[in-house]
Amino acid sequence: MPLSRFRLILCSSMLLSAPIVAGLLLSCGGEASDTITNGPVVHHDLQVRILPSEHRLTGTDRITIRQSGLRELLLSLSPEAQVRAVRVDGSPAEFRRRAGRIKVPLPGEQGRRDIVVEIHYDGRFQDPVPVMPANTDNPGYGVTGTITDSGVFLLGGAGWYPVVDAPTAAFRLTVTAPQGMVAVTAGKSLGHRTEGRRTVSTWEIPAMAEPIALSAGPYEIRERAVGEITAATYLFPQSRHLSDGYLAAVERFIRFYEGLFGPYPFQKFAVVENFFPTGYGFPSYTLMGTRVLHLPFIKHTSLGHEIAHCWWGNGVGVNASRGNWCEGLTSYVSDYLFQEQEGPAAAAEYRRQLLRNYAALVPESRDFPLNAFRSRIDPPTKAIGYDKGAMVFHMLRREVGDEVFWPALKTLYKDYRFQQISWREIQAVFEKTHGRSLDIFFTQWLDRAGAPHLALEGVRTFRRSGRRYVAGTLRQTAPHYRVQVPVSVTGPWGEQTILVEMEGESTGFEAALPAEATDAPPEMLRVDPDADLFRRLYPAEIPATINSLRGSRRTTLVLSESGPEARARARLLSAALGLSSAKVVEERRISRSDLQEADVIFLGMPRNPDLLRGMGTASVDRKAVRIGGDAFPRHGHAFFMVFQHPFTKGRVAALCMGPDATAESVLPKIPHYGKYSYLVFNGTRNRTKGVWQASDSPLIHRF
Repeated sequence: MPLSRFRLILCSSMLLSAPIVAGLLLSCGGEASDTITNGPVVHHDLQVRILPSEHRLTGTDRITIRQSGLRELLLSLSPEAQVRAVRVDGSPAEFRRRAGRIKVPLPGEQGRRDIVVEIHYDGRFQDPVPVMPANTDNPGYGVTGTITDSGVFLLGGAGWYPVVDAPTAAFRLTVTAPQGMVAVTAGKSLGHRTEGRRTVSTWEIPAMAEPIALSAGPYEIRERAVGEITAATYLFPQSRHLSDGYLAAVERFIRFYEGLFGPYPFQKFAVVENFFPTGYGFPSYTLMGTRVLHLPFIKHTSLGHEIAHCWWGNGVGVNASRGNWCEGLTSYVSDYLFQEQEGPAAAAEYRRQLLRNYAALVPESRDFPLNAFRSRIDPPTKAIGYDKGAMVFHMLRREVGDEVFWPALKTLYKDYRFQQISWREIQAVFEKTHGRSLDIFFTQWLDRAGAPHLALEGVRTFRRSGRRYVAGTLRQTAPHYRVQVPVSVTGPWGEQTILVEMEGESTGFEAALPAEATDAPPEMLRVDPDADLFRRLYPAEIPATINSLRGSRRTTLVLSESGPEARARARLLSAALGLSSAKVVEERRISRSDLQEADVIFLGMPRNPDLLRGMGTASVDRKAVRIGGDAFPRHGHAFFMVFQHPFTKGRVAALCMGPDATAESVLPKIPHYGKYSYLVFNGTRNRTKGVWQASDSPLIHRF
């Protein structure tokens, strides 16, 4: 499992997801077998002093270990940190250091006694902090550690303290900082006190399977008891009015998930404000930038995702040897489940969007099996690890039924709390609860790249013994999956759904229709109408969306105006969309053949109106943009619309236009609305958004 684990909350109006990013701690493969590798008891008494004006910290770590016969202690620390002294059992000790790895020889004849290794060090942490990041595909923005007057941000992988190569470690952490700067980390707060011009924060952290992170800032602290758990907010003064809403939401989510999975695994959950615009999830707290924190929907959606991670990913850890399972499961029991609570239509639309994400963002050249997913680093990895992962859990739930699915998750949590597991353990628990082998299910969905591609043939109706029947054939391309395919038939009498068990290349089906259908024939047959099956969509099932551009391998940005300002906007937009290789040309220099070979983004209203002929129901005139039945004045509004390419089937085009004054604020927001086809901004505020109606599907038959 990655040793520094955190997740990004994207600042968007869509349900937000959260990645795992690998830490910087060096692995210890190839070391001698007498280094710490299996189960030593490790405790850090770590004292850190923060010096914001110098972007520096000083630390003393008193590490207590117990391990029979251990001859050498292996540690990691930031290569930029200076080790001032090392002592073993109170005596100065020699040590060897190479890059970020430190080896400390230990005395022989130890028996089972405690060994105390004390390390004095200091280090500078000054990664540049993004103020208005254009692109969020890399959730770390390159920042692993930074100490500033505004706040402190130190990931576990930043090497801000000596990390022992051991499965778990417990801590007592004391952080001394300038007065008013409060420190937050995992575990239980033992209080914050002022000593002269300094604020001292003390934390007790039980055994953790990965390095801890540290945040600090001028926080105001508010707390609420949720049974024996403490819900807390650590917010800047300008955000204090948000505290009550977040505390109530934390309590609601903790009680909800305790009912689903079992007792909350930590002593607290805290909402902590970050001083730059990202959001992260750590064991027992979430760290959100001010802009994210103030979005009204966050406490109803993304906060629940992060709290669910306290069970899945933090409470039960990830052994990523066969893939990172926790992002798919967490997405399913939070983002998806919230939609399911809204009703069947919302749940079906969410699943449909997962399939669209995969189709738009994962070309075959970028596809890989789910068991190879480790962390989200770009849109394709997110679409596989989060979206496909969530769909696999949905199909597993349909395979075993609710009476097995939810109890199996409870058992999984009870049996493996604070242990790291892989898909193997998940399969074993579900098989035991279900009482049947699920080997085919897990093998085909974890070990294969891709998804089934279905076809519908030979649909007909006939009568038998006075009853009306419907029949047809389902086909799939190789490799063949064993799947349950929902097929629904509708008519004036209502809807009937059957499950077609499909295993090979083709499967015939027939079903008797209700008695009412004898005199009222069916009107429509649909395959997988509610997107219950993870599959490759047909192009006709995929409306053009912003994600269609983000998955583009060849893009041209066409400028309606020349000049450095227009080119600067093009660079900002291409960076936000992750289109680093996009070509930028002026409209007057572009030819039709150039346009035909790429997806296209028009920056500004094209002079040639023929370039917008793929807009469908939308239109633009001199004064307004019309989308469906709504008209929006061009003055004061910014627009981004994705539609069918004017000349090339299978490609998309987009129109981006609006006030130049808001470009720097609006353009970086566009990728966060990836599932939408069109956006309208009034100033910098999103006024409306939506998705074009998809055209017909080859998996629909109209009688």
